[in-house]
Amino acid sequence: MMRYRLLSPLLLGGLVALAPTLAAAVGVVRGTVVLPEELKAGRRFLGHWRVENTTVPVQAAPARGDTVVVLLGPKPQVLAPKNTPVEIVGMQANPSTVVVGEGAVVEFRNSDKVAHDLSVPGHHEIMPPERLSPGTVRKQRFGISGEYLVRCAEYPHVVISVIVTSSPFFAAVDEKGGFKLPDVPEGPATLKVWSNGRWVHEQSIEVTPKGADLTIKVSGAANPTEQ
Repeated sequence: MMRYRLLSPLLLGGLVALAPTLAAAVGVVRGTVVLPEELKAGRRFLGHWRVENTTVPVQAAPARGDTVVVLLGPKPQVLAPKNTPVEIVGMQANPSTVVVGEGAVVEFRNSDKVAHDLSVPGHHEIMPPERLSPGTVRKQRFGISGEYLVRCAEYPHVVISVIVTSSPFFAAVDEKGGFKLPDVPEGPATLKVWSNGRWVHEQSIEVTPKGADLTIKVSGAANPTEQ
């Protein structure tokens, strides 16, 4: 007859203490993005920004054009959808780039004194044209992974980049080009850099338990894509 013996509380406690070590190792991916001069201005339609009056004051552009880093490929995780606000004020979207999960709602608030006709040109099934009056909010759901440029028909320099992804690993680049992605599972991954409305860099990396420390030099684009 087989006998079963209960584990002692001390041994059981030891096994529980060891449990976290069985989980997948994670590391911190950090680095610096070095942009070429043509991507540092933060604006692709400079001519429209030379007109300013007492009705429509113009705000300064982001120092680095709202550059973001997105990491793809670590062990599957899902970025939960949530409402993400974007304010249009001073003829400038703030922020001008957002990263959201599939099914997320982006709330476009018009704090200007003029109306903005917003849509995703070429993808009206994603976001059809609609006039956003001063002081109002438009809530738009983005359900399909991809990159979408939300434009204003009357003021083409107002562009909001909406990156829809399942990856929870992304970060905005600071004024010095630095970024930090904590708790990234170890293994191969693909790092991508988005700046001024397009992907400008992509490279494969290996994440170890010690993480990764990168210097990413983005090469200049002779003919930047205007989407």
